[in-house]
Parts: sequence; C-alpha cells; structure tokens
Amino acid sequence: MKALTRLSLLVLIGLVGLSLGSGAGVQLGITHGVASGDVTPTSALVWARGSEVAGSALVVEYSTDEDFSDAQRAEPVALTAERDFTGRVMLTGLKPATRYYYRVRQILGAQQSAPVVGTFVTAPEVNAVSEVKFAWSADLGGQGQCRRPEYFIFNHLAQAQPDFFLFLGDTVYNDERCPSPPNLPGSDFIAHTLEEYRAKQKYQFADKPYQRARAATSLYVIWDDHEVINNFSGTTVDPKRLAIGLQVLFEYFPITVNPQDPKRLYRAFRWGKHAEFFILDTRQYRSDNKLPDGPNKTMLGAEQLAWLRERLKNSDATWKFIVSTVKLSFPSDCPEACDSWANGESATGFERELREISDFILQNKIKSVVWLTGDEHIVDVIQYDPNRDRAVDFYEFTAGPLSALTSYMGQLDETLNPMRLYGSNQYWNFGQIAIFEDGRLILEYVDTGGEVQFRREFRPF
Repeated sequence: MKALTRLSLLVLIGLVGLSLGSGAGVQLGITHGVASGDVTPTSALVWARGSEVAGSALVVEYSTDEDFSDAQRAEPVALTAERDFTGRVMLTGLKPATRYYYRVRQILGAQQSAPVVGTFVTAPEVNAVSEVKFAWSADLGGQGQCRRPEYFIFNHLAQAQPDFFLFLGDTVYNDERCPSPPNLPGSDFIAHTLEEYRAKQKYQFADKPYQRARAATSLYVIWDDHEVINNFSGTTVDPKRLAIGLQVLFEYFPITVNPQDPKRLYRAFRWGKHAEFFILDTRQYRSDNKLPDGPNKTMLGAEQLAWLRERLKNSDATWKFIVSTVKLSFPSDCPEACDSWANGESATGFERELREISDFILQNKIKSVVWLTGDEHIVDVIQYDPNRDRAVDFYEFTAGPLSALTSYMGQLDETLNPMRLYGSNQYWNFGQIAIFEDGRLILEYVDTGGEVQFRREFRPF
C-alpha cells in the first residue's frame, strides 16, 4: 500500500477548502466532510453532504495515486431535500488490498464546489495472508460531554491510520441535551422530529477532528440505543421514532442498503485470511426489555440469530469477531429491565439467547472468537470459559466512551464464567487491534492524549 506522504495535507485542504463555487446567487460546497464505508475487496461506499441547492449533484473522483493522475469519475448522484442533501456513491471494480484516494464535489450544471479529499484501503482477498489494523469505539457526546470545543480524540484516531474504524453505536445522543456553555452551541435540545434528528447528526459531523478521522479511514457503523431513544426495543418503541432514527442513520453514514430488506443493518465483512466480522443489530428485533427471560425472549430475532450461527459455522477466518453493541456479562439497568445480554440477579435480560450462542460456539468447536462491544462507557478485557474446563472459549473486548461520562466497573454476571483481565473507567478511549501475518493479535487502548493505556498479545486458540 502506498505511503500517506501527503494525505494529512490533502485532508487539511479538503477541510478548509469548503470555498463555494458560485454563480447567479447559487453557492455550492461540501458542508460536513466526507466518509467512506462498508469496504470490500472491490467496492466502497462514499458519503458527503452538499449545500441545500435544488438540482445539484454529488460527484466523486477516485484514484490509486494521491495526485489523482489516473482519476476515474463515478456517476453523479442527485442531492435532494428528501435526503437532507446527503449523497452516497458506490465505487466498484476496485483492486483488493489497495489504498484509494477520493475527492468529492457538489455540482450544478457547469458550476462545482471546491473538492474535499479522503482515503480508504480496500480489503484483501478472502484467502490473502496480510496484516490488518483496525479501531473501534462507541458513545459520542453522551451526558452533555459534547464539543468542548472539539472531539480531540479523533485527531489520534486519524493519526493512527487504521485500515477501518468500527463505530459501535451511540453515534449521537438524540434524547439528551448538550448545554452551551460548556459545549459549542447547536445541540441543546432533545430530538423528536426528523429535522431535529438530522440537526443532531449535523452538530456531530461539523466537528473538525471527526471530519479528519472520517477522511483518513473507512467506517463500518451500527446503531445502539441513542440513535433512537435510551434503551429502546424495536418491537415496543414508537414506530414513528424508530423509522426516523433508521432513516437518519442511513442518511448520515455510508451503510450499504440491503436490496432484499432495506431496514436491515446486520451484515458481515471479511478482511483477508485472518479476520471476519459479524455486525449484529441488537436493537431493531429485540423483545421488550421488561419481559422475563425465557424461550420466546430475543435480542436478535430468529432470522438474525440463524444468520449468525450459519456465518460463524462456515467461517474459516483465523479470528471471528462478533460485533455486539451491548456487553455480555454486565447486567446493565437491571433488575427492572435489563438492557444488555446478562440477567444478573434479575428475571429480565437476554441470557437464554446468549447461552444458546455460547453453546453453539462450543458444540461446533468454533475457535478464536472475540466479541467486540461498547455501550457501557468502560474499557473491559474479559475471557470466558462457559464449560468450565479451564480453557478459554472466547473473549470480549469493550471500548468507549469516545466522549461521555464513564460508568462504574460493576460485578460481572457469572453465567458464562468470565474472568476480567483488565478494566478501567478512568479515560475516554478507542480500542485498536493489529493482526499480523502469523495470526498474532495485539490489543491496545488509546486515550484522548494519544497514549496507549493497555497492551496485550493474544494467539489464535
């Protein structure tokens, strides 16, 4: 992959280069930075938002050369008020394991805005033995911890140059205020309407470090609860509010729309020989949190659960990462209505279904499984031995918050026999994982100062 010799300059030019093409009173510009996402070996989805100009379009040029000497141009995509002038352009026919540079403009006839530049790396082919470095985290702007004046942690994420960033939900807190001061103004309200939900994301996306990070790497995004409302269950929440939350998530993030099921968010992606990721939607299909746990209570729904079982069983990746926004053995918001998998001392929770997944992993001898989680605003590194044979059966690595109040380090539910290897609620963070050609995995947690607070090596098992 080509070294990023001029990327920082290009991204800076893109961020400050929102100068507007003008004519006949019309002003054009990319208003909230750029993003790429859901990258495969041969495709990537590019996102941007333009000025509110009727009849305008989004144009993306892309190249393997940072000078754009061999640039190709994708078909323009119309920008409309119906999508809040956001646009997504699918790039296809790309080369695997290759760094691409892209630049985005808003156009109207012969007029065009200044370009905004970004970059991403395509995934290696399925059986390619290659290194991978990725980051993940969650929880941005919770409990009034919003732009003060910026989300500085994203500067370090951009500098780390991961191959991709997994954003595990709570990308915004629609149901909380961001008082100003101490935060920058623009989000001191609770969202109820479509326009208010959009305004909340625009407040987040206007942050410059966040824009730098989105320009510097690609994203895989899934929601948690605050994209709609705290601790929501998709089967019981106000359907109108659920629909608005889902619409704005698709409008503001480069998430591929499933043609057979446009509401579906769970999906999988592969990164060479060593890593496969199964991104779960733990919100849309779940039963009422207040119901007692039992044979009919579900977090994933029957179809998603069957999909996960099949994908896990058929995966030949060295490491299998199950991406769950909620934690496994942290009994969150119990006892009245447990919001996570664990029941704790409560009759509620989703423990039966979790045990079913755990039993499936053991029965099918699925090795080197890691759960990546967020939600609880703590760092956690946990090993599990549910059959109590003194051998590790899977791990859970928890990251976050990016910017929110941290939580307490609670006692773990003992159902799956967890052992906490490391935990902290003392710093905002993102997790970082590097997998080497020999399959070794290095886990790190990085704080808002860019310092590594924890580091440990894991071997395939």
